[in-house]
Amino acid sequence: MTRLGRLMPLIALGLMGPVHAWAQGAAPRMNAQEYEGWRQYSVQCARCHGQDVLGNPVAADLLKSAGPGGPMAEQQAFVAVVKAGRPDRGMPGLAKVLTDEQVDAIYAYVKGRADGKLPAGRPERPRS
Repeated sequence: MTRLGRLMPLIALGLMGPVHAWAQGAAPRMNAQEYEGWRQYSVQCARCHGQDVLGNPVAADLLKSAGPGGPMAEQQAFVAVVKAGRPDRGMPGLAKVLTDEQVDAIYAYVKGRADGKLPAGRPERPRS
C-alpha cells in the first residue's frame, strides 16, 4: 500500500489537512541555502507574504516582486527592503533579527520560487 493510501482514512476523517507533496512521496529538493531560506521565510515572512511565497492580500506578492522584471528581482534591492523594512506599509525591518546569511538564504528561496525553479511545499532536508 502506498503512503497516500495509508493516509487516506486520516484525510477522510478530517484528521489531516490537505494532501501535501510529502504525502505523495515527492518532497521538493533544495540546496542547503535554499532550505535555510525556506525555514527563515516560514518563520519571519510567511505570516504576511503567504506560505510557500504564494501570496497574501496583506503584503506584496513576492512571486511578482522577486520575479523577472520585478522591483525585488535583484538581490541588493531585496536585501535592502528586508533589512530596513517598509514602516509606512507595516513591514518591520529585520536587520536586528536576521543575519546577513539568513537574509541571503531567504532571497535564494524566494527567488527560486519566483523564477519557477523551486516548487511549493515542505522541502526535503538536504543531506550534509
